[in-house]
Amino acid sequence: MTAYFVLSTGRCGTQWLADTLQLWSDNFVVRHEPLHFQYRPDLNSPSAPLTHNAELLKSHLDFIRQQIAQGYTYIETGFPCWRHLDWFKQHLEQVKVLHIHRDPLQSVHSLLKLNAFVPPFLPHLPIKNLYLPADEQDLLQQHKALWPELNPAEKNLWYWAEVQHQALRSQQHWPEADWLSLSFSELFSAKSQQQLAAFLDIPTASHWPVQQKVDQFGLALQSQPLEFPRLRQFEQIAQLAQRLGYASPWPDNS
Repeated sequence: MTAYFVLSTGRCGTQWLADTLQLWSDNFVVRHEPLHFQYRPDLNSPSAPLTHNAELLKSHLDFIRQQIAQGYTYIETGFPCWRHLDWFKQHLEQVKVLHIHRDPLQSVHSLLKLNAFVPPFLPHLPIKNLYLPADEQDLLQQHKALWPELNPAEKNLWYWAEVQHQALRSQQHWPEADWLSLSFSELFSAKSQQQLAAFLDIPTASHWPVQQKVDQFGLALQSQPLEFPRLRQFEQIAQLAQRLGYASPWPDNS
């Protein structure tokens, strides 16, 4: 049997996807962010996945193995596991990845609604860091000294770029049949339903549930403009956006 993991930045419909897929088959064990931030995507990395919360992660791996041994298909949606996909691939017989990506500016707007990388109102509260630059495989690792100077929008865009960079890098050495990429804008379409059904090896007669999509944080974009004064120098981010079919976050050089 197979374990499936969603690779995303979050804010890409993964909660709705979890609810949907659980209805598709009694053979699915679907978990949405089962460890949440205890994956520590800010401090763990693909090259050092067990630096923090090693025992918890090993216990979670054992849980997944138990589900597969009992004949279930394990599916994990959400975002915090994105730094551990190679680790899962090393320890599970078959791992398939669903990469869900979203327009970079839409992602930044949506992540800011969750106060990602935003300094808290009370100084004793932690910052919601979804990522911190450290790993030598990271796209912008050589510029990590710049990180403390960035505004929250810039940090969210940097995070978006690192997730997409890891996705495209991992896809190169993943079996083609074990990887599916979908854009957030197409996730709820009939075409994506058929692609997902085929990817999950279930009959294409399965249907999306009739309930409406609910986003507790809302989909409307924030009114204030996003500013990236320091990141505009990094053409790698614009190139990543264009590879995924999106416009550059800064379409001109003004």
